[in-house]
Amino acid sequence: MGETTIAWLLFGAYLAVVSAVAFVGIRKVSGFASFSVGSREVSPVFVGLSLAANLTSAATFIINPGLIYLYGVSGFIGYAIATPLGIILGLTIMSKAFRQIGDKYTALTVPQWIGDRFEDRRLTLFFAFISLLLITFVVLIVVGLTLVLSNVLAIPNWVAMAIVIGFPLVYIMFGGASAHTMTNSAQAVIMVAVALVLIGSGIGYLEGGLGGFLERLRAIDPVLAQPTNPDSLLFRDWFEVVVANFVIGIAIITQPHILSKALYLKSDRDMNAYLATGFIVLTLFFLVLVVGLYARVLMPEVGLPPDQIVPTYIVEVFSPGMRALVLIGLVAAGFSTLEGLLVALSTIFSNDIYRQYATRRGRLSLDEIDARGMRYSKYFLLALAPVIALFSYQQIVSPDLSVAIFAQNGVYALFSATFVPIIFGIFTERIRKEVILAAAVTALVVHFGMYYFEIGPYWNNPAVPATFALITSTAVAVIGWLIWPTPVAAEPSAASAPDSPAS
Repeated sequence: MGETTIAWLLFGAYLAVVSAVAFVGIRKVSGFASFSVGSREVSPVFVGLSLAANLTSAATFIINPGLIYLYGVSGFIGYAIATPLGIILGLTIMSKAFRQIGDKYTALTVPQWIGDRFEDRRLTLFFAFISLLLITFVVLIVVGLTLVLSNVLAIPNWVAMAIVIGFPLVYIMFGGASAHTMTNSAQAVIMVAVALVLIGSGIGYLEGGLGGFLERLRAIDPVLAQPTNPDSLLFRDWFEVVVANFVIGIAIITQPHILSKALYLKSDRDMNAYLATGFIVLTLFFLVLVVGLYARVLMPEVGLPPDQIVPTYIVEVFSPGMRALVLIGLVAAGFSTLEGLLVALSTIFSNDIYRQYATRRGRLSLDEIDARGMRYSKYFLLALAPVIALFSYQQIVSPDLSVAIFAQNGVYALFSATFVPIIFGIFTERIRKEVILAAAVTALVVHFGMYYFEIGPYWNNPAVPATFALITSTAVAVIGWLIWPTPVAAEPSAASAPDSPAS
């Protein structure tokens, strides 16, 4: 049996299993709310697995190891230690309070949560539109999976891309969050197994202990074994390696497809199980980044672009059967987050853009708006597919070092803008919505201004503009909170309470 035949058989089996699991989730859809956040009957352990899968995905399993291959230990410290520590802290601080406030307003999305919390539907629309920046991360996943499938299945890039975009699009269109949570749980289990295989694949390089491994890297290039890499694009000093990545880790959870996982849960008890599961599995997944160092020892002067390193490593290291199994894990890693992004984007379009428009016109009942919202979310996903394909093709043909830079620039801008509204929405009772909007706009201006006008020595690392964007927007919010407090309002009557999209 040929190598590609084995890979195709296992890949076909994977698609069949995921389809079956997705079908179970589709049957649970009973309305727009269950399409958006699921039935809330799913075990918190499964939601925790989904969280870990969404926070890592193709970036951790396929793309970022290529950057660590290029820049060495400094990249591992930044991406595998500083970032997850920030993520764990951010989730611990924010998740419970975010869920409780989300329950108060029966919020389905992060933009709706912000608009309801500050009682201004215009904020919902603003954050709904900037959430389209998530498309950049969708492109990263599509590019990573396209390269892996093309290498292992021996098919053209355009065929691989069609599979990557088309397959999850179909079941997410019909099952939404219900299908996503079910498939994510199955995919996270596959990812755990493959993560262990990948981490163990270079164990022979550690025979001389950590010191021996670092010596191997030092023999290739001394800077590869140092905690900072002055010659790199992303890890030039301790600020870039630790501070920026830690800050990014805290803020990264405010992405719509991440923090909204808390809305899938029913109680604080569920939250504890969810976070414990997520933290344990997340730590394992981030350790996969060590593959970048393994690959550098194996292929010291291979001369490939960073995005090609993991696909090449798989072909070089594993037998045909094991190669196919690893392929399944990498596909699961990518699809798990791709599904979450598609659910988030389609729900934001329907709930926060279409629903705002339809409700304001007042010509339709809420039931009719919900029915149309589900239908329009499918049309939105269909329209999104060619846009994703065009951006992905461009990043495969002519990336700016790596598709990771393209994705980081977009996604980091998004969570830089949403960080202040969520933090202040959770931990302060009285702050003006004008201050919230000013802080969000400040974050976008600082992030994109530093990057595109090349301000500062480290402008070309998206984590640095994002860090300064977070700092300046937080400063704007604190100053506004101190000098322009919101007057104490009377308790709202039932008639004046904000409308709930689930009512």
